[in-house]
Amino acid sequence: MKKCVTSQGAAQDKQLQDVTPASHDNGSQASSEVSIDSDFLSETSPVIWTPRFIAIFTLILVVGLSATSLLTQGWLNHYYEAELVLLNFAVLLFLGWIALIICARSLWARIAGVFGCIWAIFTGVNFAITLLAADAHAVIDAHLNAATNSAMLGCYICLSINRTAIYRWDGWFFRFAPIIGACVIVVAFLFAPADAREPAHVESIVAGVTLYLSLLVWWLRPSCWRAQPGPTFLFGFVPIILLILSLVSAVRPETNFFFLQIMLLCTFLGIIRTLQGEIRYSAATPINDAETTTQHKPTV
Repeated sequence: MKKCVTSQGAAQDKQLQDVTPASHDNGSQASSEVSIDSDFLSETSPVIWTPRFIAIFTLILVVGLSATSLLTQGWLNHYYEAELVLLNFAVLLFLGWIALIICARSLWARIAGVFGCIWAIFTGVNFAITLLAADAHAVIDAHLNAATNSAMLGCYICLSINRTAIYRWDGWFFRFAPIIGACVIVVAFLFAPADAREPAHVESIVAGVTLYLSLLVWWLRPSCWRAQPGPTFLFGFVPIILLILSLVSAVRPETNFFFLQIMLLCTFLGIIRTLQGEIRYSAATPINDAETTTQHKPTV
């Protein structure tokens, strides 16, 4: 009986010895996979919010908010025209988009910079026409709004795709958002009064729909909040301000002027954050853009 128990114990010990190396091998393999994944993430996701960039970003934010308040007060004192200040903001944004085109290595970021330049040009033209000829501005206001918001939507689509994993929800969004937007435009045109069915009215509808889509392309996609929460908040805040100013008719002129400056400041901060990300990615990954694109494979 003792010999039988002893033989059974020896067999169990032998089985444990056979199983233990395999478990160690599996554990080492899993740990190696985790280390490889962590190394890959550290290589492809550099630290963007460095202490130096945080200080610069905070300084620009504080100075910008203070400047908008002072500029609004100066306009109330009739020192200058509001459109002249907004035109200078548009020129600053145009230079920021040019810098993004030059410094970006990602194709999506460069295309977004091109759309951003178009958006800044149309915005500046809108302010310039308001400053120089108010009567002509009333005629082409709908044309400029439709073109400006369409350029902003194209810029936002490219920026939201840039260095962001495309999940299943993103695919469904990009499939159905254009269809829903087109249906809204058609329905709004068909149900409009007969005397309002003119090109200017259609362009106003297009401007409103593209403005809503510019908001949803950022804030309705969780992948954007995970990959780039800073640009998602800053760029998504811009159409919110424009929608509030367009929907609320009883906005005082000084309030409208102040929030237009805040909108342009948010855009400029978003450009700076995107530019910093491109610079950090370029410094962390000394490879060509095609290899970078293959590393960031979409997850379905």
